[in-house]
Amino acid sequence: MATASDIRLGTQADFMLRLRCQPQPELLEGAAAGFVGYQLDGEASDDGAFVRWSLQQGRFELSGDRLGLYPLYYCQMDSQLVISNSLALLAERFQLETDSEAVGLFLRLGFYLGSDTAFLGVKRAEGKLTVRLDDTGLTIESRRPEFKRMLQPFTAARYQQLFARALAKLRGCQLPLYVPLTGGKDSRHILLTACALGLPVKESYTTRVLSPHSNDDVTIARELCQRLEVPHRVLNSEQRLHNAEQQKNIRTSFETYDHFWINQVGQYMTQKTPGLVLDGFGGDVLSQSKVVTPQMHWCYQQGDWAALTALIAPMDPYFEAYFQARPEFLVPPQRLQARLQAELEKFAGEVIPVKSFYFWNRSRRAIAISSFRQLNGNSQAFFPYMQAELFDFLRALPEDLYFSQQFHASCIAQAFPEFADIPYASNKARGDALAGRRTLFNVLALMREITQADFIAAPMRLRALLSCLRSSTVKDSAVTFFYFFRPMIYLNQLRHLRTPKRQSLGQG
Repeated sequence: MATASDIRLGTQADFMLRLRCQPQPELLEGAAAGFVGYQLDGEASDDGAFVRWSLQQGRFELSGDRLGLYPLYYCQMDSQLVISNSLALLAERFQLETDSEAVGLFLRLGFYLGSDTAFLGVKRAEGKLTVRLDDTGLTIESRRPEFKRMLQPFTAARYQQLFARALAKLRGCQLPLYVPLTGGKDSRHILLTACALGLPVKESYTTRVLSPHSNDDVTIARELCQRLEVPHRVLNSEQRLHNAEQQKNIRTSFETYDHFWINQVGQYMTQKTPGLVLDGFGGDVLSQSKVVTPQMHWCYQQGDWAALTALIAPMDPYFEAYFQARPEFLVPPQRLQARLQAELEKFAGEVIPVKSFYFWNRSRRAIAISSFRQLNGNSQAFFPYMQAELFDFLRALPEDLYFSQQFHASCIAQAFPEFADIPYASNKARGDALAGRRTLFNVLALMREITQADFIAAPMRLRALLSCLRSSTVKDSAVTFFYFFRPMIYLNQLRHLRTPKRQSLGQG
């Protein structure tokens, strides 16, 4: 059976490496060797979520995990190479220029495409990143694992077998195990399997959310933990919308619209004994997604790129109106379709190309990064659904199973029939209300953002200010207004992040 030797744990600290490439590798800034994240199955394996590097005898080598889960950003300028796990750290240190098209696409989609980031010349690895630098030159490679169709049976029993095997790698681990629990399938599957394996789960926790979202998660998670006799903690909803959004943007390297609400979780976890957070990332998009639809798959098979673009990035007239003052952030429809088509076609050989598109571009970048940099506090995020054998199985699921909307639920029900009576979240329990005092603070902060937002045309700015004021008088409207105007906070932060600078990349 698996033992603690199956997992290697590194640090979690932000880092930046700056190297001069010519005439020979010279480390100008950063540690000569390092390991960040976690690695499974020994030093020769690329399974896990990590980056490791070393500079020895004039040769620099860096490699990441097989899926590029661990966020890495790199850029070249003049004769220097800079690599970091924090885009904000790079932006604070160096003179970088906003990539208007990439940001414009992000504002429409909610995630970046390919290797794009918010800044020109700064790339995010699209898969496993490998960097080699010696006196013969520099090689940078970013590659996804090759897709292989499988002959094994795609059954619920096989799914559970592989899932249990992924979590069994933690047997013998002496660190505390934490499970963030929702009313969904991914985290429930983790908790039930961990308990069945006898893994010592120290605590599970659930975060309350604000209306218009639902708090079904709380009652469902509480009942599940009571039956399993696992300690459960309910965390208060995040009320400081503006502050939490700004912190989230920095921590997640401006890669996601989502997850400001888990700011409370990160703060809570910093108070806990460092351990492993068993994170359900990827379970939904790989096995039973609400985002990827049969209609999207049909459009892809028919080559109807216009229709598929409309499904992925529907038109928003309000969005178009508010950005008239800065048209560089309004990506023309033809360009939007061309970029989406080029990215979608990279997955033409897979069973469900749109599913893979969403995993590699949205899930891997805009969702996983919150687990690494916001949700886990001082603990290390661990992704059982990303374990190589299980990931490859889910990646190759046949169309009928994937679109049945039942495969993952059936797997859990068959493996744990005694818990089948506990429902999944159905959005019935109303979310929390924003406290009156917090409403005022948030509205004032948003009004300041509006006055600074040069991308909002003058007539629309007045309208936005009035709408912001009005939102403070109608129940739940302040939260809805905040969701609509998150791009404003995002762009204002990007602008302020770019100045002042200590140096340019070209300086030694």
